[in-house]
Amino acid sequence: MDFKRKRVIVTGGSSGIGLALAQAFAAEGASVFITGRRAETLEAAAASHPNLIPMVCDVTVDAQVIALKQTVDAAGGADLLVNNAGIMVFFDVLDGFPLEEQLHEIEVDVVGPIRMIEHFLPSLLEREATIINVSSGIAYVPFARAPVYSGAKAFLHAYTRCLREQLRDTPVRVVELLPPVVDTPLAEGIETPFARMPPEDLATALIRGLRRGKVEIAPGISKPLSFLARLAPGLAFRQMNKTT
Repeated sequence: MDFKRKRVIVTGGSSGIGLALAQAFAAEGASVFITGRRAETLEAAAASHPNLIPMVCDVTVDAQVIALKQTVDAAGGADLLVNNAGIMVFFDVLDGFPLEEQLHEIEVDVVGPIRMIEHFLPSLLEREATIINVSSGIAYVPFARAPVYSGAKAFLHAYTRCLREQLRDTPVRVVELLPPVVDTPLAEGIETPFARMPPEDLATALIRGLRRGKVEIAPGISKPLSFLARLAPGLAFRQMNKTT
């Protein structure tokens, strides 16, 4: 797959995994729209590469997603849509946790990718395009301290498989990236026996996987987790959560 002169959208692209993915595509010659909620953070991130284009867009706000689509369409349309925006909240149900915050996490992690695909799919179907949903190795084995996030990633894993099947006879390719624990601020509260992957290594794994035609890219510990979750789900869950 050649990324030169392609137009890429990366939601949640101002930091962490999203920024690393955006920079990797930009280094390959793509024009990359990075989105997020804060203009100043996006502009600072965009300064890291001339091919990065900052666009304020909250995936929970329908009007902002529509405005993003109109801007990208005016530039020629998207070739790759990377649904990366997400939040992870640690909480214990016995301590109490506001319902509205749990629902907001679902709105970002679950409804966000659905909203993006709903608005962008018609134009993506007009070209050979790729949808990349960034889930997590947690989709295979849940992390008890982040129950909503774990459920959201399991949903996204199943949703992506279904979407791939429904679009199999179209020009649109559907890919899932399942990161392990990545060394970003989002994962600061995670204590697992597994090593953290540098975000740049994750981006390299994605580019390599896309070029090899893979549709499920599970680098690092995520791949063995997928096997362990099928062969010994109880053991996999205990290993993931033994520090909780």
